[in-house]
Amino acid sequence: MTFITLDNKDWCKGIYHQGKLHFDQFPKNISRTWKYASYLEDKEVQYAYLYAGGKSLDDVCPPSLADIWQHHKARLKAYHNSFVEAKINLEDNCFFDLVPEQFLLELCQTKAQIVDHVFDTYEKPENYELLAGTESIIHEISERKLNLDLAAFGSSLHVTRARTLQNTIKKSSGKIKYNLFGSKTGRLTTIPGSFPILNLDKDYRSVIKPTNDFFVELDFNAAEIRTLIGLTGEDQPENDIHEWNAKRLGISRNEAKTEIFSWLYGSAKVDGSRYEKLFGLNKLMNRFYDGSIIRNLYKRKIKSDQFHSLNYLIQSTSNDLVLDQLIKINKLLKNKRSFISFFVHDSLVIDLAKEDRDLVNKLIETFSDTQLGKFPVNVSVGKDYGNLRGV
Repeated sequence: MTFITLDNKDWCKGIYHQGKLHFDQFPKNISRTWKYASYLEDKEVQYAYLYAGGKSLDDVCPPSLADIWQHHKARLKAYHNSFVEAKINLEDNCFFDLVPEQFLLELCQTKAQIVDHVFDTYEKPENYELLAGTESIIHEISERKLNLDLAAFGSSLHVTRARTLQNTIKKSSGKIKYNLFGSKTGRLTTIPGSFPILNLDKDYRSVIKPTNDFFVELDFNAAEIRTLIGLTGEDQPENDIHEWNAKRLGISRNEAKTEIFSWLYGSAKVDGSRYEKLFGLNKLMNRFYDGSIIRNLYKRKIKSDQFHSLNYLIQSTSNDLVLDQLIKINKLLKNKRSFISFFVHDSLVIDLAKEDRDLVNKLIETFSDTQLGKFPVNVSVGKDYGNLRGV
């Protein structure tokens, strides 16, 4: 049965269900809602937001509910403006404690009707489980403030980019907010107002300190090329990927590295015929591309023309492979003090507590063991994000 969460913060547990508000104790028959909240972690719930591919409630609202929904939104905006004027921080308060109960009931009733409409009209994505697992992780990350040391900027604040970054960090409240649907291939972006983890200047990474004892970074070596190799059914090379490729082609390592990336990303300057033959490209694309839609190993569907098809296949598969490994790592860290602090493309950073040190080898092994074979993992450790050292 459909229900609506009243707030998505872990300590603000409240839902609307069949005309009533429930706090702490929820009805047993609830099974579908709009979006994930951390207090729903252990419940079997379907999320309309994932069915709708990340569209907003405005986007999926049926015409019959458009007027009443806009009316509720206008009242909601008025309440938010009053909170700002009164200097009430929603991060520190539960939304349902700040607005009249009758408004909550009316808002949630309309929202529940929109959610029902989504489940009635949208098909469940084939990659739903991957999306749901990732959504729970990025929500968990978004609720946790980074341990930031702005003193790490030191004397560099006379530099414009340093001052700009410091202001951006302050506005973010030290929270990373990923967008699950920010790119065509599934690679995560961040939403406006987030801590800028995906484009953080390397010179200033030292501002991020672990909450526990130290950071452990796990980073795949040449993830996209290894994804291509895995998709062809070949065993993963244990040695350097570019050395392996250079020997097969009879060229130098530098030439092999430059050529394969140029070919993979669609450069017209590279003769792709030998790579197409080397990797059995025709057979590979026949398996995953029907001429208009890519359907990758993880069942993600992407519209594509012929020119972009290989690039989209490799990028999306590599991205989803990393997300799949993140879900496994997150399960391994359940009920531990250690946690996933953040991830940047094909690497993740774990905020490790000393008592969990014995888990490190298991974490590496788990991250390495993918659906496409064993991927070598680079491991770095440090007392801040800017000073990680390979081990």
